[in-house]
Parts: sequence; C-alpha cells; structure tokens
Amino acid sequence: MMDHSDIVKIAVTGSAGSGKSLVLKAFASLSLVTLDCDQIARQVVAPGHKGYAGVVNLFGPQVVTPDKTLDRAKMRRLMVDSPDLRRQLEALLHPLIFEALFRQMAAADYGVEKACAAEVPLLFETGMEKEFDAVVAVTAPDAVLAQRIAERDGVRPADARKILSLQMDQKKKVALSDYVIHNHGKLCEVFESVADLYAEIKKEFLTTQY
Repeated sequence: MMDHSDIVKIAVTGSAGSGKSLVLKAFASLSLVTLDCDQIARQVVAPGHKGYAGVVNLFGPQVVTPDKTLDRAKMRRLMVDSPDLRRQLEALLHPLIFEALFRQMAAADYGVEKACAAEVPLLFETGMEKEFDAVVAVTAPDAVLAQRIAERDGVRPADARKILSLQMDQKKKVALSDYVIHNHGKLCEVFESVADLYAEIKKEFLTTQY
C-alpha cells in the first residue's frame, strides 16, 4: 500500500446538481483512479459498519428500511427542514468518510501516473481542501442546479432550492478553487474541458523537471 502523500490528489467539488459525477467520469476516461465520497458515505453507514448505529441513533428507526438498510431519501427530506440535523449527521460521518477515502486512495492500483480524482461535495465546508494538490469546482446556472436536484431526488422545486440555500454559494467555491469546469449539459464539452485541465495538472505535478 502506498502513502497517499505520494499521490497527486485532485478534488472535484461543487454544488448539488452541478455535475461532479460527470467530471469524475471524465477523469476516469483519462485512466485516472477515481473515488466518490458519496459512495464511501454509503459504505460507512451500511449495516455492520461504524456509522450505521450512529445514524439510526440520530434519526430514529423511521429511516431503517425492512431490509435494515437506511432510507436515504427520507433522511434527505428530514434534513431539508432541519439544518441542525444535517450538521449533526455531517459531524458524525465526515471523519469516517475521509478516513476511508485516503485509505482507499493509498490502496488503489496506479499506472505510471500516480494521480487520483476524488469527488468531495463538502470539501471547503469540512476544511479538507488543504489535503489535495488541485481543487476543481464544477458549476452550472442556479436554475439548472435546482431543476437537476428536483429530478434526481424526486423533490419539489421549492425543496430543491432550499437544499441549495443550505450549501455554500457556488461563487465562493469557484473563488477558492484552482480550476473551474462549467457544465452546461453538453457531455463532449465537459470531457474536453477535463482533458485540457488534466494536461495542466500533469504539467505542474507530474512532469519531471531537469
């Protein structure tokens, strides 16, 4: 297993609905190792894992499905009207998620270029941006973000806008990031932008200087 400090770490962040997962797929198409904190969050709250009991204790048995997994849609609905509940959940899970992220990053199978792109939705909110070599913010117009959230999560447009209002403004995320990908919904444009961006990252971090 490698030390994750030997890996060029790229964080992909942005508001809900911005297209972070699409950008991660674009990095994967360039043969980078990719990791997704949302997937890791599901792993750490699976039955028998560390976070499961904590989540049930926080939300109550109402979020436990008949097969003993967690009803994430119900959890999202409950958090829309309770910012404090969201903060408690984040305080519980974030340490577990980042511990697993860097463990998986170190254990991954790398080729010649030791670079990993990780989707980290709450990168700045958790203060973890300092752990990455390059930060990429993914953006889209606010109206498009709300529409995508409503369609993806099956919530009302008003609730989608409320979800966005609870997050850090994407303009602030852009200001804090090293690179920006604008996602207007055109797949080829996103993939081309990521390829160009990675060429810049390679030049800075992966080119041997003589």
